[in-house]
Amino acid sequence: MVKYGLSRCYGGFNSNWGSCTENDDFSNSYAHLTHEMAWDQPEAGEVHASAVVSELSLLLTAGRLSNTNFDIVKNAYLDKLPLAGHAAAHRMAVQLLLTTPEFHTTQTTIPSGLARPEPAEPVSSGVPYKAIVMVMLSGGADSFNMLVPHTCTVAKDMYQEYNEVRLDVALPKNDLIELNSVSNQVCEKFGVHPRYENVAAMFNSGDLSWFTNTGVLDKETNKYEYWKDTVTQLFAHNWMQQAAQKVDPMKDAFGTGILGRIRDAATNQGRSVGAFSIDWSSAATSGKPGVNPSAVILNRNGVTKFNEKPSSDDMLITIKKLNEDVTPESGAFSDLWSDHLTTALATNERLYNTLSVKTVQTEFPNEHLSRQLEMVAKMIDSRGERGADADVFFSSKGGFDTHMNTLVNTDRLFGELDAAYGAFRQELEAKGIWDKVTLITVSDFARTLNPNGNAGVDHAWGGNYLIMGGSVKGGQIHGEYPDNLTDEGDRMLTRGRAIPTTGWEVVFRATAEWFGCDPADLPEILPNMETFTREDYWIPASNVFNM
Repeated sequence: MVKYGLSRCYGGFNSNWGSCTENDDFSNSYAHLTHEMAWDQPEAGEVHASAVVSELSLLLTAGRLSNTNFDIVKNAYLDKLPLAGHAAAHRMAVQLLLTTPEFHTTQTTIPSGLARPEPAEPVSSGVPYKAIVMVMLSGGADSFNMLVPHTCTVAKDMYQEYNEVRLDVALPKNDLIELNSVSNQVCEKFGVHPRYENVAAMFNSGDLSWFTNTGVLDKETNKYEYWKDTVTQLFAHNWMQQAAQKVDPMKDAFGTGILGRIRDAATNQGRSVGAFSIDWSSAATSGKPGVNPSAVILNRNGVTKFNEKPSSDDMLITIKKLNEDVTPESGAFSDLWSDHLTTALATNERLYNTLSVKTVQTEFPNEHLSRQLEMVAKMIDSRGERGADADVFFSSKGGFDTHMNTLVNTDRLFGELDAAYGAFRQELEAKGIWDKVTLITVSDFARTLNPNGNAGVDHAWGGNYLIMGGSVKGGQIHGEYPDNLTDEGDRMLTRGRAIPTTGWEVVFRATAEWFGCDPADLPEILPNMETFTREDYWIPASNVFNM
């Protein structure tokens, strides 16, 4: 904003590109900061600089700028003045003031004159590395067209029932890719969507399994009592996306997410555990305050270097001087700001230097999720440089709210998912780390089995989700696929909304145990765990993973 006005330059908050060159031309910006003090020569430069910084301090910090920081900003102004003029020097002073603790807090800062210590480099404890990758299919994926009954000889023909219920959104049986047989479901053989070639190959080779009829479940329930057994607001995107990421329906661990609590438990064991959310923040990666640093938000295209086009060569050094160590009498909040800023700068520099030299051996498709998983693969490859014993990652792909033209839209979406999963597996196998990584898909909910009048499907509940990785004991379908897909079915609400038989707690309990979390920590990781008292409700981790 200071240098380029309200424009798109370097991640600015607008869709319009300005000149993206620091000068006095803001003609392509929607707005720009206009405060400026004219330099009435022959007024001495130092007198003018003091007047400018004094007024900026009054406007931006209510006059609380410390004498030390006042002099630092004034000297930077004076250095810039003969080189580029007073307008450029003014922009320099404003930028620097915006990084000070006096601007970001209402407390007095008393610099000690000593440099603030750089944050320590993370050090691995030496335990074998592991990573969890959560992929959120935002919008509610039509997962009953991901996993479809195929051959059912013991009971009724479930494919025929599927076809009759789904009508014009049913997949033809001949188009399905057949999976290897299973022995614990209503059908001995299932098929997957025709675009799920990599998914089918991983299932049949033993690297992928399914959790069927799974979703948000506050307690075990039925079609007659679900409305009073459920605290979560069902069928709503925002509520159910949050519920899938938090797995804490009663808010016993308020403000935390499932990956964040797994990370906290591992950290308390002495492990160095990173947390990363690709492209935007997520509830899933939030942990308890004070246990771990906040999750890092990474762009799928890589880490952008802080202040790519600085207004002076030594600007980063100057910013660090403005946030140097303070005396005990200094305000605690201003100290906290400076500590967080210097830590963020060090993290940015470390990640930028690490990732800038990382390459992949696999060509990932130029598509949103694929690019996210490519970044995840690079981060996993950088575990040594980061001193990481483990990592948790959150990524997502939108577009699954298919109220219209479901078959056309999901053909594209499922094809993109399959390509992303395939490239991710290929890359991790090439790097020799596939057996240390587990990828889990989640979504708000599944879609109604019965279509609407627009060849689309609407918000439902339980769905089918895959888990893949080199340690996954693949070729299995966990949970209970519904044995009656009509509205008369025991697990079906109107228009084919399945009531889950398996809650997210089952998926993440097994995953947390594989990750190495202590069983004693499970009640904190899964605060609602004790609600599910039936012993055979849980699926042992040894059934899901090669432990």
